[in-house]
Amino acid sequence: MNQIGILGFPLGHTLSPIIHEAGFKELNLNIKFQVWEVKSQNLSEKVKSLKSPDILGFCVTLPHKYSIISLIDDLDDSAKEMNAVNWVVNSDGKLKGYNTDWIGFKDSLSYYGKEITNQECLILGAGGSAKAICMALIKENANNIYIHNRTEKNLINFINNFKHINKDIQIIDSNKLNNKDFINTLDLIINTTSVGMQGGPDPNNSPINTDNINKRALCYDLVYSPEITPFIEQAKHNNVETIGGLTMLVFQAIKGFELVTGEKAPVLKMLEAVGITKNN
Repeated sequence: MNQIGILGFPLGHTLSPIIHEAGFKELNLNIKFQVWEVKSQNLSEKVKSLKSPDILGFCVTLPHKYSIISLIDDLDDSAKEMNAVNWVVNSDGKLKGYNTDWIGFKDSLSYYGKEITNQECLILGAGGSAKAICMALIKENANNIYIHNRTEKNLINFINNFKHINKDIQIIDSNKLNNKDFINTLDLIINTTSVGMQGGPDPNNSPINTDNINKRALCYDLVYSPEITPFIEQAKHNNVETIGGLTMLVFQAIKGFELVTGEKAPVLKMLEAVGITKNN
């Protein structure tokens, strides 16, 4: 039986098997989804074993998205741009890396009828997920892109990632983050930090005061555990539209599913598998 899997550590609560197996079932594909929980020191040995003919490919999650680059044979332009891999396709023992995270974000917005083009956007956080979001904003022609992060070092590294692209990314400090007039100009606010995450260091707070956000804006939280984070809850309380991070997770998986299987993914079935409909 052919296999597709997820490679990362830890993977105790991954939803990837549920999402992909819903797709396999709908298309009658004889594929098994595997969970490969691999520590960094064992990554090289594991990747060699994944060149087996029955392995169609695999998704890659933390902490291996960068370190796997040196262990595979080729990179798609998407992975080169992001300097990170979240999907690998096995073609006759040759492993090629892709990055579908930014596509997952873009497609999740499209699913809800939302656009990025000409929007005023604020990214909260400057880690790997923020890079994917920023790439989507750039590729989809957002108007202004602002970023806020608690530590300056991460911000400098973040900005350097996009130096080759002719797009000004503006750093804002805490004073501007709390400036009502500035916040009122924003159309799209994306939280990529762990603030509000169940089991994280700051699970009970929102990364931004939602009281000043205008009613036409959209608040997007990449955190999906819990489903209703403090950021999402407070935005809803202020009658601001929201999207949770589970939608992006599914759409990056959908793109990877199509790369690995060569089949058109049953999008609605894969979304429904984790409880997502346009009504929630």
